[in-house]
Amino acid sequence: MDTALLGVIAPLLPDIEDRTGAGEGALGISISAYAVPVMLFSLPLGRAADMIGRRWLLVGGLLLTGAGSGLIAVTESLHVLIAGRAVQGLGSAASWIAALAVVSDLAPPGKRGESIGIALAATSVGSIAGPALGGVTADVLGFAAPFLIVCGASVALALAVVAVFPAEARRAASENPAWRTIARSTRSGIGAVATAITFGVAGALGVVELVAPLDLDARLGLSSTAIGLLFALSIAVDAPMSPLGGRWGDRRGRRGPAVAGLATLAASVALLAVLASTLGAALALGLFGAGFSLSMAAAVPWLDEAFGALERGLGYGMLNLLYSAGYALGPLIGGGVLELRSADFAYLGTAALLAAGAIAVVAWARASTTIAPSS
Repeated sequence: MDTALLGVIAPLLPDIEDRTGAGEGALGISISAYAVPVMLFSLPLGRAADMIGRRWLLVGGLLLTGAGSGLIAVTESLHVLIAGRAVQGLGSAASWIAALAVVSDLAPPGKRGESIGIALAATSVGSIAGPALGGVTADVLGFAAPFLIVCGASVALALAVVAVFPAEARRAASENPAWRTIARSTRSGIGAVATAITFGVAGALGVVELVAPLDLDARLGLSSTAIGLLFALSIAVDAPMSPLGGRWGDRRGRRGPAVAGLATLAASVALLAVLASTLGAALALGLFGAGFSLSMAAAVPWLDEAFGALERGLGYGMLNLLYSAGYALGPLIGGGVLELRSADFAYLGTAALLAAGAIAVVAWARASTTIAPSS
C-alpha cells in the first residue's frame, strides 16, 4: 500500500486542478510533498524502529497514512491537499521501514533474501495498483473514493497489527550515535557496495522514467496509454523476479544477482537507444524491470547484513534515504542531458555507468578474501 500511494494521485491530477484551481507548478508540489518527509525523517524513523520497536512504529505509520488520505478526500483546498500528502509520506516512511524490518526479523534461517524479495515484489504490485485504484474508483465512485479506501485499509491494517503482533519490550538505546553507525556500516565491504547499488539503480530509474516517455512520444509518437502500458510491463517483470533474485542470493551468494542485475540494466538502457520501435522499447523496459529487481534483491539484504540485527531499523531508514535521493537526482540529470544533448546520450551514458558498476562489483568480489558465505 505504501507504493500504491505514490501513484494513486497521478490519474486524479486533472480533477485536482478543477477542484482547487491549481496550476501545473502547484500540482507538481502536491506530488513532491509526499517525498519530502520521506527524505527528512527516514533516519530518525529507522532509529525509532530499533528503540521503541517495530509494532508501534508500524501502527503509527498506518494511522498517519489514513489521516493524510482522509484529509485529501474531504478537501477542496490545495494547501490542505499538500499537507495531506506530506502526512501520507511521513506515515508511509514509518510503516515501510518497520514492515521491512519485521520481514527481516522473521525470515527463516538462510531465506532472508527470498523473504525480502517477496516484500519487494509486493511494492512492485503496489506500483501497478496505485494508478489503477485512483483512476477506476474515482471514475465510478467519485474523487474521494480512492482516498477513503486507503484510509479505511490503513486503519484496518493498524488494528490487525495491534491484534496480531506480540507486545515488544522497549529496546535498549544504542550506545553509538546514528551517524557513527551509518558511517561504519556503509563505508566499506558489503555496506559500501549496497549503498552504491541502491543509489545508482534508483538514479537510473529516475533517468529512464523521465527520458523514455518523452523520447517514445517524440521518436515513435506513442500515446500516453501506450507508454503507460510499456512501463507497466517493466513493473510486471520486476515483481516475480525479486523473490527469485533473493533466493539466488541466499543459495549462491549475492554477488551473482548484483552483477547480473547491473549488467542487465546496462543492456536494457542501451537497447532503448538502439531499438527504435515499440517492440524494442517493450523488450528494453522488460529487461530493465528484471535488472532492477535482481540488483535490489542483492543490495537490500547486503545493507541489512551491514547494519546487523540490533540496528536493522536504522539500516532500512538509510535504504529509504538512499533510494529517495537517487530517485530525485535521476530526473534532474536526465532533464539536463536532454536539454544539452539527446535522449540517446542520456541512455548510453546511464548504460556506461551501470556497466562500470557491474565491473566494479566483479573486481571487488575477486579482491575480497573475507566475504561471508551469504554475501
